Amino acid sequence: MYNIFNKFTPSLKYITLRWPLSKNIVKKYVMSNYAKPDLLKLCTCCLKDLNFQLKLPLVYSLKKLTKVANINPTYNFYHDCHHLKSVILISSIFAKILNLKNHDKLLVILIALIHDFNHKGRRNLKKPFYQEKQTIKVLNGKIFKYFLSFNKWNRVQRIILNTYFLKIPEIRDDLVEKIILDVDILVSIMFGIESGHILSKRLKHEQKSLESSILILRNFLNLVETRGLHLDISKEACTK
Repeated sequence: MYNIFNKFTPSLKYITLRWPLSKNIVKKYVMSNYAKPDLLKLCTCCLKDLNFQLKLPLVYSLKKLTKVANINPTYNFYHDCHHLKSVILISSIFAKILNLKNHDKLLVILIALIHDFNHKGRRNLKKPFYQEKQTIKVLNGKIFKYFLSFNKWNRVQRIILNTYFLKIPEIRDDLVEKIILDVDILVSIMFGIESGHILSKRLKHEQKSLESSILILRNFLNLVETRGLHLDISKEACTK
């Protein structure tokens, strides 16, 4: 099938068939932030490996969206293209294992790609949903125009708003939403404390925080425990 990293690395099918024992393959890719990822290649290869039929208009639209996703105007050290690549890849793994319906395959890749558009880095924490509303504002014309009906765009907006980490969301029976909300958290915790500490250092740098990275990680883990994970596959990924 398709090589999602480069020609020397395995396909999404190979990873999912061996999941979660194949976590170490994914870990190397997620934790590396040296080479800028090709988000368009990653999205298109994951969609093809999910047996989603890609047509040229969709590829052109994805090209525009990945170009915006690669822009990092506030020089984020955590919420950057490497965070997006991680959420895209692990969401794709879950989508394949859970056998999502056809349109939902596109939706899970799309939301993974766009969920942190125009991220401000050191967000204004006194304004709930500030960052999520900024993302929706940037996307409003692009997503609705090229991809979605009115109802589907409302679904995307709801999922993006529910990624606001400081509020426990009311979860509907929406598998795409559960994947996105879980994976947005899992990328920071599923590879163990050492990897979590490295990522918390990036977040500390991004936020210009005076707190230690260890305290940032501890507070994050406490919030994860309160917020919870919604899928058994997510809980399994943290324990094996």
